Amino acid sequence: MPTAVEIADRLYKSWNAEGLGALSEAVDPAIELVPDPLHRKETALRGIEGWQQWVDRWEQSFETMHVTPDALVALDPEHVLALVSITATPRGGCKPLSWAAAHIWTVRDGRIAGWKTHVDFSAARSTLDD
Repeated sequence: MPTAVEIADRLYKSWNAEGLGALSEAVDPAIELVPDPLHRKETALRGIEGWQQWVDRWEQSFETMHVTPDALVALDPEHVLALVSITATPRGGCKPLSWAAAHIWTVRDGRIAGWKTHVDFSAARSTLDD
């Protein structure tokens, strides 16, 4: 079975090549997605319905997107810290935006069981003991 880092690497490749929705088959039915704490209006999304809401948010917000994994770090057999650079053009926008983020993936039995994102690395580090 592939490692969590190998799975995370494949996820980003699929995300970039086919869009976030292409990852749906790799999602655990009990997935939990936790958006960046800086976006207080958003709450955790759970399950396949939550996954679809999350995909819809990204796809409705951005016309184009490319996520470059700058580093994939195994935290333990189930968790990967991904330091990423994102370039995306908002829908209706004419110039792409660029930002860095830290994603924490949980991978169980080869499927995505969790995802957390942070734009503040120190905030990401504080969640590693959760």
